[in-house]
Amino acid sequence: MMRYCFLLFLFFVGFSLKGQEEDTFAYSIDLDEFVISAQYEPTHYKEAIYKVEVISTEQILSRGAVSLEQALQISPAIRITQDPILGAVVTMRGVQSSNVAILVDGVPVIGRLNGAIDLSQISMQNVERIELVEGALSNFYGSNAAGGVVNIITKKSVKGKGDVSIRSQLESIGQQNHEINFGASFGKWMARAHARYFDFQQFEEDSFRVVEQIELEDGTQITQSKYPLNPKQQKSVGTVLRYNIDDQSSIVFKADYNVEDVQDFGAKRRLQFNPYAQEQFFNTVRGDFSLNAKKKWNEWYVELTSAYNRYDRITEEKRYYFDSMSFDPILQSADTSHFNNFFNRLVISKAINNKLSVNGGLNYTKESAYGDRIIDRNNVQDSTRASFSEWAPFVDLQYKVSDAFKASLSTRYSIHSVYDAQWTPAVQFFYTPSEKWTLRGGYAQGYRSPSLKELYLEFVDVNHNIIGNLNLQPEISHDIQATLSYEPNKSWNLSLNVYQTNIENRISLFEYESLKFQYENVDAYQVRGIQPSIKWSIGVLQFNSAASVGFWSTNIESDSAPKYGRVFDWNNALFFAHEASGIGVSLNHRMVGDQPGFILNNNDVEVQTLEGYNLVDVSVQRSFWKNKLALNLGVKNLIGIDNTNVSGSGATGPHSASGRNIVSPGRSYFLQMSLGI
Repeated sequence: MMRYCFLLFLFFVGFSLKGQEEDTFAYSIDLDEFVISAQYEPTHYKEAIYKVEVISTEQILSRGAVSLEQALQISPAIRITQDPILGAVVTMRGVQSSNVAILVDGVPVIGRLNGAIDLSQISMQNVERIELVEGALSNFYGSNAAGGVVNIITKKSVKGKGDVSIRSQLESIGQQNHEINFGASFGKWMARAHARYFDFQQFEEDSFRVVEQIELEDGTQITQSKYPLNPKQQKSVGTVLRYNIDDQSSIVFKADYNVEDVQDFGAKRRLQFNPYAQEQFFNTVRGDFSLNAKKKWNEWYVELTSAYNRYDRITEEKRYYFDSMSFDPILQSADTSHFNNFFNRLVISKAINNKLSVNGGLNYTKESAYGDRIIDRNNVQDSTRASFSEWAPFVDLQYKVSDAFKASLSTRYSIHSVYDAQWTPAVQFFYTPSEKWTLRGGYAQGYRSPSLKELYLEFVDVNHNIIGNLNLQPEISHDIQATLSYEPNKSWNLSLNVYQTNIENRISLFEYESLKFQYENVDAYQVRGIQPSIKWSIGVLQFNSAASVGFWSTNIESDSAPKYGRVFDWNNALFFAHEASGIGVSLNHRMVGDQPGFILNNNDVEVQTLEGYNLVDVSVQRSFWKNKLALNLGVKNLIGIDNTNVSGSGATGPHSASGRNIVSPGRSYFLQMSLGI
């Protein structure tokens, strides 16, 4: 593999010496972007009243990122936690994943396990860009947006009369990703179709059964899997159909169907006689359908979005006998969970005059679930089904005080079928005292109603005893932040963000008896921090550096416990793009600092620390044939970090081994080919 990569690199360089002027490198270092998250209409990122970070498709492709998990790792505000069963889980500015809304074109992604969306299930196929908004956005997006929003914007256009593109990526860790896209336009109509196949299996099957003895710092011996990241396979198909009424009005229908299969191989047991292993199979099916219609005339803007999302997860446990190479037909069990979400949002906007604009609308959401572990004892017809709904009118007033200052006042009134109605107000401002300086900030209240699983889960077996709680109260958050930016010229941009987020009635699993857990409103939570960043570009070079220093609440009432634990993250990215030769080079460094945690054991404070690590990605891109063919050769995780230590006792996740923090599969060499005609 190394020899092949080296020869291909020489091919890149040698071919570029011919200086084909018609070829251009696909990666653009133009920073100008239009954003729509927390905006009712597309707005240039420099004019957006909220601070919005944009991850472009060029950045995604240059790093060989094939999933949302990999794409988000360049943001220092985001941390990714790996779980062999639950997948990749996000934390934004120290706020847990249950308060981070994951959206696709503004529609919430459903299927939260332990309050989190598995980011590795969301592919980067047909993604135009990713918009990140940190801080409470419940006034726009409702529940699950109290800590921030990740909004994936997909492609909805076609080049010329039609296009076909193929992208394949092979990696040395046993990972492959293949995508195909078709597009056609005829008159006012546009249609797209796409399909994807992804497969990951780093080692042979028997390697996943290997266990090893680990000695912790306190001398305790534990047994854990040597290779914890399970084999995984994903398949997806989708389509987009668009009708352009006029230049500013359209109707768009989208449909996506995704399937994932994960197998957890068990260790060999009873080696002397008829050896066997307990195997687990996890099948996830996602179906997402949406219809979006928008119309603009004069000063009026109307947009209606209706969506139906379905999430099915089936977990099977079987006993596999090695001598007969078969499963025991009797010793099998299955657990199913099904979630359905109906989402509707109407937005109406109007500019009253050149100073005042009014935006408002109505949001309706209904979520239902049924399964073996969903128990609603109040449902006399079927106790395995549960549901709730929410109506939410919202309004936003934006007033331009002067050419240099504008402000917005917004609120949302959530009428929940289970809980009391709740106001979620927000006030934001945008101030440009000069062409070089910009100050934006404000206050926003967040809101998260308990999920159906937190209310109705009954997970009781030989290994688990987790009970939902009908007496849970919604989480309420308060977020205040400000961002100061300085741009002396087009080559430089410096910014500093300061923030603080308080969450009341935080919902957590609480051990009310030995090995018995229940969801409770157990504590308040607070995070605060600063985020400096710098962007510099000149000619063919661009350099970005951003850091995040956060102080996360420890939530322990003890004189010997610190009130906060400090967490540090840092990301550096260097891009080189030479248009004449079509060559580009990207280098990305991500530092994830130590993450302290504190527990109270018999009135003694114990410190648990997730050891920090560094990730370095390097890639070289080359485009040919007037940008129709692009090759990308790179290395992910050049240092080769696969896991780090956890000091103290306890595990990092429900399915992680004690003493181990899973980071990645290790160093990976990848080759990506893209062909578009």
